[in-house]
Amino acid sequence: MDFKFSISEVSSRTGISSSAINYYVRSKVITPPKKTSKTRALFSEKTIDELIEIKNLKAQGLPIKLIKNNFNKKEGASKFESFSGTLNELSKKYSIDENWVKELIKKKIFTPKKKSKNIFIFDILDIQLLTNLNKLTNLGMPEEYLIRHSEYIELSKAEAIFLLEHINFSDLEKDTIKSIRNNFEKVRDIIRIKELNKLLD
Repeated sequence: MDFKFSISEVSSRTGISSSAINYYVRSKVITPPKKTSKTRALFSEKTIDELIEIKNLKAQGLPIKLIKNNFNKKEGASKFESFSGTLNELSKKYSIDENWVKELIKKKIFTPKKKSKNIFIFDILDIQLLTNLNKLTNLGMPEEYLIRHSEYIELSKAEAIFLLEHINFSDLEKDTIKSIRNNFEKVRDIIRIKELNKLLD
């Protein structure tokens, strides 16, 4: 990991004050900087990405404790990794059609950050989503049909808001939030299965 940004540069790029950045470091919410002296430290590009994500989550009304738990969950054991590179490199690495990736981005199913003109950063969730969509194509689902997942983004937003309401009733402890998320998903899945059974009758 390349540590090359001073705290003032990080503040300028993210719009977050130096004092807030130091708070996130002390709270272990973001990737810690590399100390170069007693009074100086350098931050990585990863930290900048994390701070931008924190800013976006706070704008959506999420409390810092929940944001921290969300980051801890991401850092847990996972077979998925984020990706930084061109769309052509992504398509080759994951054996997926580049034009389909472009269409998925256009439809906002994938939401990568644009690092430069041709370089994109896909987070772990985007890569997990890409992998599962690719598995569906291997099971015979046409790519153009899977694009229709974009029609259900508003439904996903509504479910996310509903889940957040569940979480806000809790003590916001990590284990409690994990249990709420797991049981929420089970409830939603059972309701979907019940509706599917009605269609199959």
